[in-house]
Amino acid sequence: MAFPTDTFTGASGDLDVMIPEIWGNRVNDFYRAELKVASFFTNRSDELAGGGDTLYTPNLTEMSANSKVNATAVTLNSPTETKQTLTVTNWYEVSFTIEDKEAAQVKKSYAIQERYMKNAAFTAAKKLEVAITTLFSGFSNSVGTSGAALTDAVIRSAISTYTGTSLGNFSEAAWFFHPKTIWTDIMAIDRFALAMNTNGESNPLKGQVGRLYGRPVIESAHIQKINANADYCGALAAPDAIHWATGALPGQKDAMGVRLQVNYIPEYLATLVTADILYGAVENRDAAGIKIVSAV
Repeated sequence: MAFPTDTFTGASGDLDVMIPEIWGNRVNDFYRAELKVASFFTNRSDELAGGGDTLYTPNLTEMSANSKVNATAVTLNSPTETKQTLTVTNWYEVSFTIEDKEAAQVKKSYAIQERYMKNAAFTAAKKLEVAITTLFSGFSNSVGTSGAALTDAVIRSAISTYTGTSLGNFSEAAWFFHPKTIWTDIMAIDRFALAMNTNGESNPLKGQVGRLYGRPVIESAHIQKINANADYCGALAAPDAIHWATGALPGQKDAMGVRLQVNYIPEYLATLVTADILYGAVENRDAAGIKIVSAV
């Protein structure tokens, strides 16, 4: 016989009031691009522990050697020295408040205050990370062409340019690239991607981010675009190329200099949470960094 047509219906139908709508136990937090760059470069924060907002670093220039002739006076060097100035005045905060009624009603498994606290701390720390990667575009020495993919020749040119400077200690340097540059350009170069071309050495990338011509590759989604062509500006740089510091805000701070405060405000029956950071970053040694331009 034919199946009856007048059966119970579900959502928005006969059984609608019987069907629960469940808020699950999981929360989809926003994705975070790891903060990797700042930890490589030189952190001067401890020098501001006693206070201050400006940190000077003298630049000593190389003196010249002069020929000596018998019975004549030596030739004196008298260079005019300069200084690098690291100013720590960038202050950013990320705050939120949850009143007691909402705190009591929000599903406990979401641990919503703890999640938002971690998110706030990350967002504050990201300001410093982006400030550092933005400095890559200021290096005077540059390789790569706007609108063109990164090639092995460009990579070797970066090494040649870097080691050709008096500050070019390649054994201290690292590569900094956006993920698109690594996986679109670099991993398309056989000598870095194919095991048959590595001769068993661990230096080539071998299909994963590792080392390039013996130096570590640091992948960061915080590498910045620098022009209308959407070119990315990576770098080959030593730790001394960029200096950064965080200010001596009172209270406890994490490794990135982020301070996290939680205060209960009785007159509003609310908990106020604030993550803040006071920081500065400066290109310290221009010759210790090479700007690397790539189309992706």
